[in-house]
Amino acid sequence: MTLPNNPHDALFRALVDDPGRAGTLIREYLPPEIAAHLAEGPPRLLDGSFVDEELRSSQSDRLFEVALRDGRTALLYALLEHKSTPDPRTPLQLLGYMVRIWDRYAVRDGARLGRLRPILPIVFYHGERPWTVPTSIFECLDADDALLPHIRDLRYVLRDLGAIEYERLSAERALRAGLGALKFAFVKGLAAALLERLLRDLPDGDVLESQVVLYIAGVYDMAAGALRSAVARVKPDRENELMGTPAQEWIQQGRTEGEARGRTDGRFKGRVEGRIDDILIALETRFGPPAAEVVERVRRTAPEHLHLLFRRALTAPSVEAVFDDSVRH
Repeated sequence: MTLPNNPHDALFRALVDDPGRAGTLIREYLPPEIAAHLAEGPPRLLDGSFVDEELRSSQSDRLFEVALRDGRTALLYALLEHKSTPDPRTPLQLLGYMVRIWDRYAVRDGARLGRLRPILPIVFYHGERPWTVPTSIFECLDADDALLPHIRDLRYVLRDLGAIEYERLSAERALRAGLGALKFAFVKGLAAALLERLLRDLPDGDVLESQVVLYIAGVYDMAAGALRSAVARVKPDRENELMGTPAQEWIQQGRTEGEARGRTDGRFKGRVEGRIDDILIALETRFGPPAAEVVERVRRTAPEHLHLLFRRALTAPSVEAVFDDSVRH
């Protein structure tokens, strides 16, 4: 078994690709007033991903068709956000994903455009910092109070796993353990009691059991022997199978790949930060200390556009012109 390049995505798919488990997740994590509209029966998993290619390393998604009590159907779009910090672009990204979904399932048949199925977006987040991003694209609009009531709301449901107590993650033990593995992914020095509680909830011999153990081994920041010791205490009869030679090879492979990705990501991040510093120094040298909103705008610039922004910072006649695409420099 090879450790997947994106362990967060692999575990998320392992959790929701089982229809019964996905149905439990949806009913437990949708607001009760929305879940009440769902008919009995599991959701149907639909093919395809709608996440931008460059975001695949930080987002995972699954699309389901759910039956409603009134006989119609809706689409449930589940997005796993696994950056360590909230991404302020999430509302706009979600809106783009929803448009792609509608486009794929409706535009090929023009008659469907007038009766698009509703999409219920839900975001699962397990980063290190609390989620502070608006849950509606309309909360991002610069509009006064007189205009806002005339704009229809497109809101997604956020469930920050970090803010939910482990026991309240799910009534189903296996689902609780899988969500718990995601919840604790960025915790430094996870308490042994929490790790053991998670392992105890994993069903013996289930594919999810080995998937979660592999995920913990490859992702968690813990001493090499800590996981083995926890498995030995909680599942002594399963230790050899879960932590034997094949598992150790997977773990070592995962650590080697993770270290390589970390070095690459670190060098890239260092270059980006260095270029941002160059731009800010150029702006301060030519126009005086930049305002906070200018600094934030520079930091929000996509890495591939920083070189152009730096050249503009050296030649533009004003700070405003640095960000004006219509001005020649």
